[in-house]
Amino acid sequence: MEVLIFDICGRFAHFRKFFTNSSSLTYCVPPRTVLEGMIAAILGKERDSYYDALGPDNLNIAVKKLCRTRKIMQTLNYLKATGVGELIAQKEHTQIPFEIVTGEKGVKYRVYISHSDSVILADIRERLENNKYFYPPYMGSAPFNCNVEYIDSFTANERESHDYVYISTLVKQDYIEERGLDITAAELSIMKEKMPRDFEGDRRIKEIADYLYEENGFGLRVKLNRSYFSLNNENIVFL
Repeated sequence: MEVLIFDICGRFAHFRKFFTNSSSLTYCVPPRTVLEGMIAAILGKERDSYYDALGPDNLNIAVKKLCRTRKIMQTLNYLKATGVGELIAQKEHTQIPFEIVTGEKGVKYRVYISHSDSVILADIRERLENNKYFYPPYMGSAPFNCNVEYIDSFTANERESHDYVYISTLVKQDYIEERGLDITAAELSIMKEKMPRDFEGDRRIKEIADYLYEENGFGLRVKLNRSYFSLNNENIVFL
């Protein structure tokens, strides 16, 4: 399997939690749906038009946290404007808490992708190599632009093991055997997030899953009930 690897980095990020209400809370890592949307933007796909072509059955995505992050809460003023005049003479507004992810040197993630269609994968690779993005990529929310750094293309080998394996990327909880998570290592900070995995029409959430990752960017030592992929001296599982 051919896998493309690239890094996304920026000063701030906001990956809105699907269950949040008026207070806009964020994940510390981008969900699969955010990364799917980023690939769609790079390819120039229209909104809501790519859920099949870039869904889990066709597009494999894995993500690795590369740095420690923290969250800060800001307050945004939202204006109620039904016309251009109300943008000038403001009548109504409301203040909304807005959570932002940042870090000492910003935020950075490594993304791994593979596609069942070699033509689509070649198109993605060409755009990443030459910085030819149809729409500019951003970190979950339009104000937070990001840089995309293409690493390389690697051949991933599918493997299975009944012993502990060190996985660099986020791991779906269902992929881990019962009592198959090693928590004995020092200074581990293991996080669990419930995140959307797939969309259907009109951006309705089709699937939700629980994921585990290490807050500081370290991998997890786990026993898996499914295969994993080995490439570039590390092991990954897809979201």
